[in-house]
Amino acid sequence: MMKTVDKSKTLTKFEEFFSLKEYKDRVFESIEKYPNVRSIEVDYLDLEMFDPDLADLLIEKPDDVIRAAQKAIRNIDPLRKNVDLNIRFSGVSNVIPLRELRSKFIGKFVAVDGIVRKTDEIRPRIVKAVFECRGCMRLHEVSQSTNMITEPSLCSECGGRSFRLLQDESEFLDTQTLKLQEPLENLSGGEQPRQITVVLEDDLVDTLTPGDIVRVTGTLRTVRDERTRRFKNFIYGNYTEFLEQEFEELQISEEDEEKIRELAADPNIYEKIIRSTAPSIHGYREVKEAIALQLFGGTGKELDDKTRLRGDIHILIVGDPGIGKSQMLKYVSKLAPRGIYTSGKGTSGVGLTAAAVRDEFGGWSLEAGALVLGDKGNVCVDELDKMRDEDRSAIHEALEQQTISIAKAGIMATLNSRCSVLAAANPKFGRFDSYKSIAEQIDLPSTILSRFDLIFVVEDKPDEEKDRELARHILKTHKEDHTPFEIDPELLRKYIAYARKNVRPVLTDEAMQVLEDFYVSMRASAADEDSPVPITARQLEALVRLSEASAKIKLKEHVEAEDARKAIKLSQACLKQVGYDPETGKIDIDKVEGRTPKSERDKFRLLIELIREYEEDYGGRAPTNILITEMMDRYNVSEEKVEELIRILKDKGAIFEPARGYLKVV
Repeated sequence: MMKTVDKSKTLTKFEEFFSLKEYKDRVFESIEKYPNVRSIEVDYLDLEMFDPDLADLLIEKPDDVIRAAQKAIRNIDPLRKNVDLNIRFSGVSNVIPLRELRSKFIGKFVAVDGIVRKTDEIRPRIVKAVFECRGCMRLHEVSQSTNMITEPSLCSECGGRSFRLLQDESEFLDTQTLKLQEPLENLSGGEQPRQITVVLEDDLVDTLTPGDIVRVTGTLRTVRDERTRRFKNFIYGNYTEFLEQEFEELQISEEDEEKIRELAADPNIYEKIIRSTAPSIHGYREVKEAIALQLFGGTGKELDDKTRLRGDIHILIVGDPGIGKSQMLKYVSKLAPRGIYTSGKGTSGVGLTAAAVRDEFGGWSLEAGALVLGDKGNVCVDELDKMRDEDRSAIHEALEQQTISIAKAGIMATLNSRCSVLAAANPKFGRFDSYKSIAEQIDLPSTILSRFDLIFVVEDKPDEEKDRELARHILKTHKEDHTPFEIDPELLRKYIAYARKNVRPVLTDEAMQVLEDFYVSMRASAADEDSPVPITARQLEALVRLSEASAKIKLKEHVEAEDARKAIKLSQACLKQVGYDPETGKIDIDKVEGRTPKSERDKFRLLIELIREYEEDYGGRAPTNILITEMMDRYNVSEEKVEELIRILKDKGAIFEPARGYLKVV
């Protein structure tokens, strides 16, 4: 049965409600500050405790109840009847999942959760139109409730029917529309996320940006599309609240802070946090250490010349299939408040950056992609090697400058993407080959590889002892149906949030000396002209970020030599996996970023010269067995190495086999 509103009774109840001391003070304070303060916030729980029937009536007939509340405020201070405060209701219990909004909720007061996908520009809406009669010049005020302007039907003075709108005398209100999408974690496989348009007015405009995860409270309404003749729902917003923001904006109570301080005092806190990182995955300590450091992050800095040095750490994991890479990415996307997970060919360039889309008025607006939605959070990109080249190039600017520049459809904008990127890729030929460089095995250009602070190679090699430990871990997890945590995940989130917000460690002289000595000693290997290319200044900045993150884990105000050594050890472990040159005993950044190390290049050159030399002696083709013997005797290269060099040159198409046991240069 439809409820009816007794307007006088509702008005009286609200006058009593606003007479309560807490709200009376709030109302008079808002009236004094009007028009700088245009709203008064009412807690729905307070209204429900005061009068449950009135709270129920708000859900059923929100428009009538809100009008009565506004009139009650005007009656409290009759001398200021021009004060028209908005009533914002927070904490409404009628929370409806976005995909369950049906026609039965039209006209009802609802709250929905979602992520802001797009915001349109702010436009004025006329609320009180002033018309001038063209015959007698009499002015007429007409209240407007829709975007269609309603004129007076007849002039009460002269009976004229022709009017002119006086825009300067009319009253306008700011209005903005945005698109709200249901949270991705609520979806099961194959479902398309639902979206709804939200209309915000007055002081609510310009409070939300793409990427915000919010709860919007308002009235569900419907409007008829003039073009399609169909109805579509929208929410007329009354109140917005943030559900999740970046780590720094998590609410931390005094009790939480006490627990955090207690944890930080534990001498084993560093190891405990590493063990609490992706605990469902067995092993991979160095990868977990890097992910833990990434969650804490370094310290971003803005120099006097407005140059920004990023504090976010980027990590790439390259490894054989089935080792839990995606599981690690999923863990990070769940732990970080602004954690976005995206994968492979399902991600386009505009899906990563931003898309220019037309709004209902024919104008253009930007719809945020994953790297913008993940601002001040973590973006996890799985199957990075499967992405198309043109889409993958979209992350170049985001990785280093942490901005995304857009020039589309007349829109020139620079969006922030101050996020840490955790990416995963598979080797091109199924399994990792330790004799080849990374760039040979995954389709990633060196320009992208060099932007990652840490690159891990995770190989799936049979090892009886490790395999037994892994099997026990997996079977135990299945049997007990839960994962043991050393630190509760919720407390860990708050610990990370506290560290990121309150701790900005500064390098000590000792730490600077450790980093300087390491950098200089690595660069010293380039003293000879033929030496491999050493690490660059970009790797030095990565070491600084890792050192700062190590200090943050222990909530220290200073980066000590111990933190610098931890960063160097982790960085060396990564570089050795992909760029260790056994001939020189030095780390070669050429190999890390996909270029063949100098000593390798020499061997390829010598082998090709030798093939050409024997081609002349043996009628245009060189015998393989003689080539191997000559390389061993003349250049001291092992037989296995020569066979490997021949195989690589064949794969590259530099040489071919004209007959069995013979080679020829292409």
